[in-house]
Amino acid sequence: MPKKTFFRLPAEKQQRLLKAAHAEFSRVPFNEASVSNIIKAAEIPRGSFYQYFEDKADIFFYDLSLLRDSSKQDLEKVLLDAHGDLFKTVRIFFKAMAKEAIDGENAQFYRHLFLHMDFKNRHKLSPELTHAHRTDGFQFLMDHVDFTLLKIEPNQPEALKLLFHQLMNNVFQSIASYYLHHDDQENGLTLEQVYEHFELVTGWLETGASVQDK
Repeated sequence: MPKKTFFRLPAEKQQRLLKAAHAEFSRVPFNEASVSNIIKAAEIPRGSFYQYFEDKADIFFYDLSLLRDSSKQDLEKVLLDAHGDLFKTVRIFFKAMAKEAIDGENAQFYRHLFLHMDFKNRHKLSPELTHAHRTDGFQFLMDHVDFTLLKIEPNQPEALKLLFHQLMNNVFQSIASYYLHHDDQENGLTLEQVYEHFELVTGWLETGASVQDK
């Protein structure tokens, strides 16, 4: 997270620094990104940068958190529009997220993120409403999910967390699979195939993958 001095900056200077950082992280993967390029584009001294952020990772994860917060708001809106239908919500959210990550204005940022993602990045990317430090988000989920559509009772919050984690894992693994195979001429995936793979796994989570009546 930024230091307190960052939030004391005028909004225009904050945005200029964040825009410069986002452009750098969109240009190259995190490991190749340069603080020198960020401060040059933002037109600030190197010393000032370290008054605002601890290091390159600090501003990277703050930039990522802003994207995640935006996704979280989108997810909440879809959940309300879907009248609490969790599986319908995730399907709608996935298509919007995939389009944004693959064809949207932040596509290059997401490309580097997914191609060079470790567990820490994946965890911070997810717009999950279930993080321990975001009890307000989880309460939103508990308050607005229609439990009559699930084999989960309202008094089983841990079960809802587990299901939601699995659904979000499918969202981001499906998008990651596009980037991981995109340059493979023999095994590359189209966006439509990514949708199909996502729907297949979502269907398994929703109805099961085994035949119940033999």
